Amino acid sequence: MSETPESSGGGAGAAGTRPLDYPSSAALPPASSGMLRLGGSLGIAACAVGIAIMVAACAGFGKVVVMSLIPVALSVPGLVISIVGAVFQKKQISEDTHVMHALYANTVGLLGGLLEMAAWQNWPLFHH
Repeated sequence: MSETPESSGGGAGAAGTRPLDYPSSAALPPASSGMLRLGGSLGIAACAVGIAIMVAACAGFGKVVVMSLIPVALSVPGLVISIVGAVFQKKQISEDTHVMHALYANTVGLLGGLLEMAAWQNWPLFHH
């Protein structure tokens, strides 16, 4: 298999052949809207901070759960920005999976932050 259409006799480096032109990805438009990327980024940051808080709390640093407000504070605006970006910048979004990723990351960050807040505030999750 060669990259040139006329390379039947001389092999891959034969004289008189030219390589095929492949399209450059630099000419393609951006795949998603800026608001959706910002919302998804806030969700990813909320998940990363939440995991760091959980690991620190499991390592014995009990007072670190006070910082559980950070994932909640990142996820709530992330959800709002993601939904607004998905609705108002619909034509710029190439695939719906970008929207689902942003919503999923923010939902996980919000639920994780609320669970850590429950551990911090001693909220009863299950009734006896």
